[in-house]
Amino acid sequence: MRMMYIKCWTLEDGMKKDYYVGLDAGTNSLGWAVTDENYGIQRAHGKDLWGVRLFDGADTAEERRGFRTGRRRLDRRNWRLDLLQELFSEEINQLDDGFFLRMKESRYLPEDKRDKNGMCPELPYALFVDPDYTDKDYHKQFPTIYHLRKWLMETEETPDIRLVYLALHHMMKHRGHFLFSGNIDEIREFRTAFDAFIHAVREEELGFDRALDESCYKETEKILKDTQITRTAKKSQLIKCTGAQTQAEKNFMGLISGCTVKLSSIFENDELDACARPKFSFSDAGYDEYAGELRDQLSEQYTIIEYAKAVYDWALLADVLGTSRSISEAKTLLYEKHKKDLRYLKKLVKQQLSPAAYKELFVLSSDKIANYPAYIGMTKKNGKKTAIQGKQCTQSELYAYLKKNVVDVIPDKEAVQYLQDEIERGTFLPKLVSKENSVIPYQIHFYELNRILEHLQDRIPLLKKEGEKIRGIFTFRIPYYVGPLNGIHQNGKDTNWASRKKSGKIYPWNFSEMIDEEASAENFIRRMTNKCTYLSKEDVLPKNSLLYSKFMVLNELNNLRLDGEPVSVELKQSIYQDVFQRYRKVTQKKLRAYLMREGVANKETDITGVDGDFKSSLTAYHDFKEKLSGIELSQTEKESIILNITLFGEDKKLLLKRLEKLFPKLTDKQCAALSNLSYKGWGRLSRKFLEEITAPAPETGEVWTIIRTLWETNDNLMQILSTKYRFAEQIEAENDSEERQEISYQLLENLAVSPAVRRQIWQTLLVLKELCKVQGGPPRRIFVEMAREKTNSGRTRSRKQTLLELYKHCKSEERDWINELQKTEDSKLRSDKLYLYYTQKGRCMYSGEPIDLNDLWDNTKYDIDHIYPQSKVMDDSLDNRVLVKRVYNGEKEDHYPIEESIRKNRKELWKSLLDGGFISKEKYKRLTRATMFDAAELTGFIARQLVETRQSTKAVASILKQIFPDTDIVYVKANTVSKFRQDFEFMKVREMNDLHHAKDAYLNIVVGNTYFVKFTKDAGWFVRENPGRSYNLQKMFTKGTVQRNGETAWVSGEKGTIRTIRKIMAKNSVIVTRRPYETTGGFYDQMPVKKGKGQIPVKGKDERLQNIEKYGGYNKEAGSYFTLVESEGKKGTKIRTIEYIPIRLKKELEEDEKLCAYLEQRGLKNPRICLKKIKIDTLFKVDGFAMWLSGRTGNQLIFKGANQLILSKEDTMTLKKIQKFIGRRKDDKTVRIYDSDQLTEENLCHLYDTFLEKLSNTVYAKRLQAQAKTLTEKKNTFLALAKEEKCIVLNEILHMFQCQSGSANLKLIGGPGSAGILVLNSDITKCQNICIVNQSPAGIYEQILDMKTI
Repeated sequence: MRMMYIKCWTLEDGMKKDYYVGLDAGTNSLGWAVTDENYGIQRAHGKDLWGVRLFDGADTAEERRGFRTGRRRLDRRNWRLDLLQELFSEEINQLDDGFFLRMKESRYLPEDKRDKNGMCPELPYALFVDPDYTDKDYHKQFPTIYHLRKWLMETEETPDIRLVYLALHHMMKHRGHFLFSGNIDEIREFRTAFDAFIHAVREEELGFDRALDESCYKETEKILKDTQITRTAKKSQLIKCTGAQTQAEKNFMGLISGCTVKLSSIFENDELDACARPKFSFSDAGYDEYAGELRDQLSEQYTIIEYAKAVYDWALLADVLGTSRSISEAKTLLYEKHKKDLRYLKKLVKQQLSPAAYKELFVLSSDKIANYPAYIGMTKKNGKKTAIQGKQCTQSELYAYLKKNVVDVIPDKEAVQYLQDEIERGTFLPKLVSKENSVIPYQIHFYELNRILEHLQDRIPLLKKEGEKIRGIFTFRIPYYVGPLNGIHQNGKDTNWASRKKSGKIYPWNFSEMIDEEASAENFIRRMTNKCTYLSKEDVLPKNSLLYSKFMVLNELNNLRLDGEPVSVELKQSIYQDVFQRYRKVTQKKLRAYLMREGVANKETDITGVDGDFKSSLTAYHDFKEKLSGIELSQTEKESIILNITLFGEDKKLLLKRLEKLFPKLTDKQCAALSNLSYKGWGRLSRKFLEEITAPAPETGEVWTIIRTLWETNDNLMQILSTKYRFAEQIEAENDSEERQEISYQLLENLAVSPAVRRQIWQTLLVLKELCKVQGGPPRRIFVEMAREKTNSGRTRSRKQTLLELYKHCKSEERDWINELQKTEDSKLRSDKLYLYYTQKGRCMYSGEPIDLNDLWDNTKYDIDHIYPQSKVMDDSLDNRVLVKRVYNGEKEDHYPIEESIRKNRKELWKSLLDGGFISKEKYKRLTRATMFDAAELTGFIARQLVETRQSTKAVASILKQIFPDTDIVYVKANTVSKFRQDFEFMKVREMNDLHHAKDAYLNIVVGNTYFVKFTKDAGWFVRENPGRSYNLQKMFTKGTVQRNGETAWVSGEKGTIRTIRKIMAKNSVIVTRRPYETTGGFYDQMPVKKGKGQIPVKGKDERLQNIEKYGGYNKEAGSYFTLVESEGKKGTKIRTIEYIPIRLKKELEEDEKLCAYLEQRGLKNPRICLKKIKIDTLFKVDGFAMWLSGRTGNQLIFKGANQLILSKEDTMTLKKIQKFIGRRKDDKTVRIYDSDQLTEENLCHLYDTFLEKLSNTVYAKRLQAQAKTLTEKKNTFLALAKEEKCIVLNEILHMFQCQSGSANLKLIGGPGSAGILVLNSDITKCQNICIVNQSPAGIYEQILDMKTI
């Protein structure tokens, strides 16, 4: 399928005719509709041409990348161990030629071990079998590997070479992280990490601009190392010690202490409260898992988080090492502490608790008890140590167990106090292996390795001879830009990019001779560089590029307003030269000081258009000014230096080498200074976009580039790309310069969109191909609306919570706002009128007069006004609405800006609301603005309804334009269709069925075509051709007729176009299909299960590990697809079963012969393949009941329903109200149903009866009859429930009708917890009527396969 080329249309099904196509593309659905020019649904093959294509949303490659990275890490670790073994093998084999084999055989049980002769050895030891030294002697001498390492650093004996190998083997296996540079002394030095952190904070001007004295450093170090105090106490002491004053400084101290902090508090940016991860802590167990989210949210500012984490890790490392010089010394002390604690605890429990309590704590092994065996993963059975199966408990779980079963029970107060203190500090029964080990850098282990080598090299010649190679193996890392050394050839290209100088085996010590690092780096650049947002073939600039930095600054600076008025172009240019080129970080304070010096502002001047301090800066400009004085470099040379720093900044040696080679006129000192710079990240635009795309200046006709336009005007990029200029035309022409006649899936893979959007596009193309075939040619117009991709938005705060938070800072006011709000029901604050009342502190926004709360609901007194008139801008957000006296709303009408006297008199009120967080900066800007809308803005307001800015939608439109060059591709905005639905009362309940996708696609045609005919695609054309003419977006569908050039798109009135629309929207003849697919991904659960359990052996190719009874295995084998098989049953009867084919074997079982052999292994006698592949989401019809195959459990197949639920208008309205209540309940479990919800007992009971009727007397009765019985028997229980519980039950019953995998929890009415699951026995022999329906993508064509006869 994926290699298929789309040649869009044929004429085989009839002559070409004009028609429209509407598309409503979501992340897992595509609604489509085909109409004529009068909005009538077309028909073909006896079906109405509108439908829904459902598909699973595609995931990113993040999970697979994680597994791949893990595999490579293990491969490289094994490679290091193999190299170490090579160095030691000759000498060890002379002493003990079975040593390495015994180590390799250690994974097997004693009876399965093999010696060098292939026989089972007499002694089952893994390491030593000498007459006078066995494993028992070894473990007695060295209880842990750290005891051995410590001994090797100190012993005056000549140790056994095997002991040395074991110690080095452990170091190579667990060598620590490579996040820090420098030697062990630098790593252990507190100031190294803390100075870097403070410097990063100062660079971003977030605090600590004062000098810290020596005593402050010492005290800070002491506090961070103190394990006897809590994190909160650490934070408090650090704040006092460092003199932290601002909110950001205090929170930074909390961050390095391990406290939870808000991003908005440390970066002084309230917008960060709305991101997916608004708060975090380094002490969170899952921090490493969500660190990537923080990196995406913060972009360049994430560097500060990394520096703060280095300080936190330093404190953890200091705790791990304690006063010890080496990690082995620290770990042996920890071992002794654990041993001492265990002896103490055993003695205490024996003396003061029962034998049963002692046995439960120290002997029993159970998944339900977090006792000592569960903590260490070991227990004693019949006097023999035995590893327990299953998950071990954590230290905190053990502590909780001890508190409950020991501390709270024993009478000895002194012992109780001791245990409480130890547990509180987390120092009781410490473990050698813990998550804190992850903070140990490689230098700590390298220090020990060097000590062992230096200490023993005079006694063991091998260590002197191979010492450098051993060190090389330990410290070697393959640079990220070289990547995997051994790739494979796949889809016509290699999966690796390493460039070799010569062939042969690669070792750490010959790496530079074998691999061309610079060439590999160049290959890496070509693979990894992103493409420009607007020019799809051009590489983006580095984020710190001089050109890109200039763009970022100008794009932000051009929004600047003083008292609501734009600054002059000359002043803007002066600010750039005198402020941005002088200061690294430009703050509002610096800007105001400059403006006051220039005499263009004073202390009262309102500076808007910029969100706080400027986010952009000229970092590289200042770096070059400081570090490259006395040398002239061209712009191209400077950009090349920045590119190299961005690419190779993490490898300082390679960067220095490249700078010296590429720029010979730089001195050694200058090259060294440049190599220490750190530029990270990429922009989103290319050099060609900023400097080569040209258009005539509007007034002079002079040729301008985009960067020149940003300099010569006060327009930002979005304005520059509007129809005021002609850049957009040039960009489109540039992208369309390479025409394609055909398109393949491979082309989609090169699109800069997510996998989810790529799947959307492909499914869209498949449906369009089918429609073109049926209609005999391409459509005249295609109307496209694409849903936004889902993001982790985090939990939404209620309006009440938001207001209470804001009013906490208003306690000094006479009125007790908080008490008043706490008495106000959440439901009442859902009223925008009341919410605006509180966000305006109970005052009219235009008069400033207090509003009597009792008069608020009198519409003759108070009204909601739109700041930007609704006739010009379809913006119904709270940022565009204010609560005012009705008289002001009437006087304002459609005028903007707000009357000058109001602006002048209310400015102080508005500013106080802004400062208090009650209104947004955007709202304040709209209220205070003093200028009228110009033609460009009016154009922009219309264009918002016509032009799509999201790259995913543009990508779809671009591809559609290539396939259909003569078709108009028209964007449709979701909010315009949503408003049309509301205005004409077309109800939508997403949870009821899937038909709404097709109906949205149909309305996309209606709404999109009306806008298209009125404004064309060019809003600027409409404004230019109709100077001074008023237009009203709000009333476009309710007044008059929309027509142009003889084409009528809309006739208002109930007898007009809406009559046709209502007739079509009342139909439910929508075709619904699903994308069938083969499952890919994990073969089974990642965690092996204990011996005696599991479906799949631990190692498939190892005969000894095939025994699941001995070695356990993996569970929940995942199937890729199913196959229909006929086999022989008892007495020769024919049996038909649907068998799953595992993902792990699907490639091996492509041939029928191998597949049959596999099925015989599964117990089928003489199997015959009737239908080779039945994919997931294939449509089945069993006795007339339609359902999609979704998976299996045991011997049963699991399905999701394929029958769309249809309800009356009244029941649909009830269901919609229930869904609103359920949505509110997700955020607040205590929420109630209020009168304003308009949910009556009668409504709810009627819907219950409707559901019961459908389960009893319609197609649903064929598979869900048992649930009809439950609802009948439990009706009285339902009737006795409160309204809230009735809504919950009805929402659960709805799950039985939905076309997705799920079940209904009917426990509230005394029913089952998982009702309505659709299952079918995999043995279909006794089924009366069962068939598969293979549908084309649009569902116009079908193929029915009878599974009883095929």
